[in-house]
Amino acid sequence: MNIMHGNLLQLNTGLIIAMMMLPSTPIHATAPPSSALDEAVVITGWLQTQDLTMVGAVVTIEVNGETQSTTVPESGRFEVSLPADVEAILRFEKPGHLPKEVVVDTHHVNDGGFDGRTRHVKFAVILELARRMGGLTYPGPVGSLGFDKDGGCLAVAHDRSLVPVDRNKVMVF
Repeated sequence: MNIMHGNLLQLNTGLIIAMMMLPSTPIHATAPPSSALDEAVVITGWLQTQDLTMVGAVVTIEVNGETQSTTVPESGRFEVSLPADVEAILRFEKPGHLPKEVVVDTHHVNDGGFDGRTRHVKFAVILELARRMGGLTYPGPVGSLGFDKDGGCLAVAHDRSLVPVDRNKVMVF
């Protein structure tokens, strides 16, 4: 290994470690009036984009008709805290990329002996460049996270189907 390659390898390793140590961007959803827990589920996620930068990347969460948005730091790491008994929609957007949505259902989060404990879920989302998708887009959420009603176990589903972009939409002024 030559000296320049060794220095680049050390620099890359140092950058990766530094990015892992960056703080995440937290989003806290408001609990419905009947909820007993403020943080029944904490989601830690990592967003990646095909253009390898987080400039302009946003995570939006919708819970109980309220929406909160935050920019994603260069590390791509974000956190979302959700109360029990809600359905939330996480939307990931970045200019030039296909947006993605993930549905998180916290009903049954306390079933199966998990009462009073904050559950932690980790996942990653990759946003593809729109120009590389051949005029296709996602017809709805690309995934869902929930908890099994019989035991509170995490249930995950994916939907990677794509449909043609509707270019003949009616424009409203």
